[in-house]
Amino acid sequence: MLKHHSNLLIKIFFVITSYISSIAIAENYPSKTTRLILPFPSGNNYLIGQFLAEKLSASLGQPVITEGKTGAGGSLAIEMVAKSVPDGHTLLVSSPTLTISPIINSKLKINPLKDLVPIAMIGSIPNIFVVNPNSPIKNFKEFLEFAKAKPGQLTYGTGGMGSSNHFAVELLKITTGIDLLHIPYPSTNAALTNVLGGQIDLIIGGLPATIPLIKSGQLRPIAILTHKRNLLLPEVPTVEELGYPELVVDTWYGLFAPVGTKPEIITRLHQEIVKITQSSETKQRFAQSGIEPVTMTMQEFAIFLKNDYEKWLKVKNTAQLKFE
Repeated sequence: MLKHHSNLLIKIFFVITSYISSIAIAENYPSKTTRLILPFPSGNNYLIGQFLAEKLSASLGQPVITEGKTGAGGSLAIEMVAKSVPDGHTLLVSSPTLTISPIINSKLKINPLKDLVPIAMIGSIPNIFVVNPNSPIKNFKEFLEFAKAKPGQLTYGTGGMGSSNHFAVELLKITTGIDLLHIPYPSTNAALTNVLGGQIDLIIGGLPATIPLIKSGQLRPIAILTHKRNLLLPEVPTVEELGYPELVVDTWYGLFAPVGTKPEIITRLHQEIVKITQSSETKQRFAQSGIEPVTMTMQEFAIFLKNDYEKWLKVKNTAQLKFE
C-alpha cells in the first residue's frame, strides 16, 4: 500500500513539474528577437509579413522582424526555417509555395508538410482573372469561345514555372478544356506589366496588385476566383456563379515553425495570431488591400495544407507538367 502511494505521489510530482515547466516555457518566450522569414520579400508576402511583425512585436514584448530569403521559387526560405533551431525565434510566413514546392522540386532536402509545424492561418487573398482593356475578350464566355476557336494562341503570364498562378491557370485549362500558351516571368509583377503593355493576353493575379489598375481602367476584370463577389469589385462575377466552383483559388498565407518547437510556444503563437486576425484593426487594414483574415484551429490548418498539396499534385499529374 505504501509503495502504491509512493508511486502515485511520484507521478503527481512529475505531472505538476511538467505543467509548471510548460508555463515557464510559454512565459519566457520570446527571449530575443524573432525573425519572420519571407520567401518573397515583396508584394503580398511582404505586406502581410510586415503587418504581422508589427503586431507580434507589440503582443510578445520582444522585437519581431522580417527577413527575405529568396531563391529556388521559395524553397530556400522553407529549407532554412525547417533546419533552424526549433526555439520559436525563426518562423516562416508562407503561401501555396509551401504545398507546391515539394511537387515541383525533387531536390528539396526537406518535406514542408512533415518538417514544419503549421501554427496558424493568417489570411487569404482572392485571385482575379484580368486582360488588357484593348482585348477583344469582354467576359468569361467570350474568353472560352476565343480560346477554343484559337487553341494555343492566347498567352498568359505567371511568376514562373511552378508558381501558384501558373498552377491556377493549369487548373483553369484542365477544367474548361482549353489550350493557352504559358509565358513565365521572374515575378508576377513583371508578368502584370506585360499585360498592361499588351505583350501578353491575360494573367491571374492577386487582388491587392490588380484593384488599382482595374479601377483606373488599365485592366479589364473577367472573373474573380472566389465563391462570393468581392465588396471592392461587386460588379465582377465569380467563377462559382459562372459554373466553375472548382476554379475557386485563394492565395493563402500562414505562419510555420520548425518541427521540434515546444508545443507551449506553438500554442502561444497560435493564440496571438488568432487575436491579431480577429481584431477590428486587422480587418479594417486587410480590407483596404483586399486581404481577408482567416481563423482556423491548428488541426484545421493541417488538414487544409494536406488538401492543398493533394489538389496541386493532381493538377501537376493531370497536366503532365515537368519541372526538371
